[in-house]
Amino acid sequence: MGLVQRGVRWCIRYYGPDGRQRWETIGPNKKEAETVLHQRLYEVRAGKYPILARRSRITFRAFADEWQTKHLVRVCASTAKRYRELIKHQLLPAFGDRVLSSITSSTVQAFVAEAVRSGRLAPKTINHALALLKQMLTAAADWGYLAASPLGKVRKLRLPRHPLPVWTPAELRRFLLSAPEAWRPVFVVAVFTGLRPGEIQAMRWTEQNWPDFMTNKIHVTKSYEARSKVLGAPKTDRSVRDVDMVPTVRRVLTTLPSRTASGLVFPGVHGGVFPRSPWRRAWERTTQATRVPPIRPYDLRHAFASLLVAAGKNPLYIARQMGHYSAGFTLDTYGHLMESVPKLQVEWIDEIVFPEGFEAALKLHMSGVPSGASARTPVQRSEPLESLINMTECNIVQTGATGDMVDPYAKNSNRRRASLRGHSGGRHCRPSLSTGRF
Repeated sequence: MGLVQRGVRWCIRYYGPDGRQRWETIGPNKKEAETVLHQRLYEVRAGKYPILARRSRITFRAFADEWQTKHLVRVCASTAKRYRELIKHQLLPAFGDRVLSSITSSTVQAFVAEAVRSGRLAPKTINHALALLKQMLTAAADWGYLAASPLGKVRKLRLPRHPLPVWTPAELRRFLLSAPEAWRPVFVVAVFTGLRPGEIQAMRWTEQNWPDFMTNKIHVTKSYEARSKVLGAPKTDRSVRDVDMVPTVRRVLTTLPSRTASGLVFPGVHGGVFPRSPWRRAWERTTQATRVPPIRPYDLRHAFASLLVAAGKNPLYIARQMGHYSAGFTLDTYGHLMESVPKLQVEWIDEIVFPEGFEAALKLHMSGVPSGASARTPVQRSEPLESLINMTECNIVQTGATGDMVDPYAKNSNRRRASLRGHSGGRHCRPSLSTGRF
């Protein structure tokens, strides 16, 4: 490295960040050549080398192809699909033919301003595209295509804060009791476990998302992506989690006929994963029949979180049950509920919705409904709802607080009163909720 004189001109020689020797012709002034040489050596040591950026003519379109090849294998199928759609429909039309090094904060701000002014994109979509572009340009800087990401100070659009769509315990009770018989177990699991729809579809009796009746937990390890029909890892690393089974979920799962097949917990008509379309039809019919506020099936996760808040659970426990990446995100999302929702002293969150027990509430509901008046859904059932008979044969339940086996029908039992903590309704033996094919 150093100065080299060629005729009347001075040249500088140094090694670039890639280890290759580089030459630059400066001019007849030796002092100027020395200054440029010191500048280049500083740029190499500091990771800033604009000469390479000027010589690199890679376009954003070519870099986007490389980034998708290298990065999308690290995310789940649904996230990869969303990234591809944002790149194809939003980022490539705006930046595809630009040289990567020519993308600046000014050009990105112009893209955001034009999208807002034209109204062709919703503010939330603009923010998603902006976050993805930041992620891609940060990778470009790490891979040596840029000296640094130019979007460090570009801010997202401010979005209006809307209240979360959460059903009250009374609305949850009315919905679950009026749900079609074949789909009620799916809805019960969604309400009292907070599993995402894809995680419910992927439930099996062994190996993946399986209910463990020994530890009273559901071990979530997989998720099913409905659009691409791919079974893969859950949304994030924290989504691999253990979810506590409340007594209502435990009882419903133990009465499913699919347990004998050791396959999917909720199999479809042909034995595979059940599709979302009949699920949505059953959902819409039940919400219309019960006249509850319209929400998405996914929003039952919010209902699950609200029940945990109402039960007085701490934010860290709620974050782990929900599969959130941090308790801070849980507080940001549900912190307002912790101030407004009254706390209830309950052992399990299903006691908030069914204080007298799920089966007792279901029996009362069914006895008050004329035959044939409940909503139906076109799915195949293997057996009808069994009546509540021979209560003394099902007299063993497990409490979540102590894990002890108690007899809820024993007379003058101090152990029962201590376990149920004064709840006179207790946990009754539940009728067999059967479901067939979805």
